[in-house]
Amino acid sequence: MDQVLAWKRGEAVFDNASLLEAVAEMNRYSQTPVSVDARAADLRVSGLFKTGDSAGFAQAVANLHGLAVQEHADRLELAPK
Repeated sequence: MDQVLAWKRGEAVFDNASLLEAVAEMNRYSQTPVSVDARAADLRVSGLFKTGDSAGFAQAVANLHGLAVQEHADRLELAPK
């Protein structure tokens, strides 16, 4: 239930979600979307993240999985280094 109501607190909670699922949920609340390189799509994510903070989310996931955050004009991309 806590995961369901987290958005009311400005949070997104993931418990072993695929990176694609987590990114899709985070993108619902962000002006700067995050995209995922296909080679990283199946990585798993658990944690609590502030909605609307796509840069913080991307950096946390990159640190967790050894990915790079590539900045583009219209999005952030998570990709293998």
